[in-house]
Amino acid sequence: MTEIIRAKTDRRNPVLSIIVPIYNVGPYLDRCLDSFLKADGIEETEMILVDDGSTDNSGSIADSYAGQYDFISCFHKENGGLSDARNFGLEKSTGKYVFFCDSDDMVVPGALENLIKTLSQSDVEVILFDGLVIDENDSVIDSEYDVILNHSGLDGSKVTSGIETMVCEIQDHGRFAVTAWLRACRRDYLLDNGLLFEKGIIHEDELWTPQVMAGAVKVRYIQERLYCYRLRQNSIMRDSVKDQEKHAGALVYVMNSIYVYYSKNLKESRNKDLLLAHWADTYLWMILEYGIGKYECGKKIDRRAILTGSNGIKSRIKALILNLFGIRIYTRLLERKK
Repeated sequence: MTEIIRAKTDRRNPVLSIIVPIYNVGPYLDRCLDSFLKADGIEETEMILVDDGSTDNSGSIADSYAGQYDFISCFHKENGGLSDARNFGLEKSTGKYVFFCDSDDMVVPGALENLIKTLSQSDVEVILFDGLVIDENDSVIDSEYDVILNHSGLDGSKVTSGIETMVCEIQDHGRFAVTAWLRACRRDYLLDNGLLFEKGIIHEDELWTPQVMAGAVKVRYIQERLYCYRLRQNSIMRDSVKDQEKHAGALVYVMNSIYVYYSKNLKESRNKDLLLAHWADTYLWMILEYGIGKYECGKKIDRRAILTGSNGIKSRIKALILNLFGIRIYTRLLERKK
């Protein structure tokens, strides 16, 4: 049973819906929401807080904000996980664009102001922006995550397709940013194309983002460090790492699903080959990095697809070893070279 608290009905299609899934983040939620409230123009947006069955005081904190501000609505629902909470918020949203923010993170108010202004004059499907890393005390820190929080290689003066955008990032630094919260997406684009988050899995962003980007005709990048990703010890992702088999199984499922999507939906051969080669390289790296060969899910790796997609001498050799000798021997041989 879902209880709706202070769900406003008089909002008139705001330019931006900010969707904040909430689960047991009492120590951080005030800081998250306050960072939005510091931005000029925030009252022209709608904020949708989705309490996903929290057992701490998070729901009460969310209710308090919804009670104080007309543009904030709070919904309480049974726990269904991050994907389910995001999808719920998307369904309730009315804005032209939507932006998903994790409830233990924050935003840079000035950069958010610029995003709101940009969105009001935009018709592209996706607008990208950058992020930075903060610690438990909200201080900006240097981190290995910095490289995946920035869309290096993109030209902010150009509008390109989503596929061209991914290709440009890969050619620049070998990867593209996959986190859901480094982009604002046009709401009708997501809903009309069924671009929801798959429920019941972890690494949902890594499955959702390639599909969102590959289908987008017009993508724009604004060079703003808008999102503040918080490194903390008890986040969902860090908890999942403790269960290594679940973690590995999710990666295999996501990577196999991406291959199926690319194979069916990418048409232009050059870009398709590059994206599949990047996919194969990433898969080969993940097998070693997360010890996937130790688990039953390793048998589900699509080895033939990796061989087909791989490009370059080193990747082809790795893929051949995996195909000829299996994942255990591949792991033993390649781990010796690490």
